[in-house]
Amino acid sequence: MDKKALGRKLKKYREKSKLTQAKLAEKIGKGKNYISDIERGIKTPSLDVFVALASTLNASTDYLLKESLHFEISEPKRRYYTDKQLSALDKMHEIYVENFEK
Repeated sequence: MDKKALGRKLKKYREKSKLTQAKLAEKIGKGKNYISDIERGIKTPSLDVFVALASTLNASTDYLLKESLHFEISEPKRRYYTDKQLSALDKMHEIYVENFEK
């Protein structure tokens, strides 16, 4: 997880909500320094704290995490087979059934 990217998003939403770090910390029951550490990417909030932050800032959790995660969800690659390949797959399936399902 890119903690700095998450921290930047949280800071952006905090400022958009016109909250100081101290006020946000008070609303979620944490200290100002903890909020500062999260925003600077030094600490990662626990799941409970992350949800509390998102809720307090009226931000969607998926949007907050979107750029901080190190993977992409992509469409599966589609495969197209020729008639010859499909025929070979059918034969392989028949052999499997004959030999392994007895």
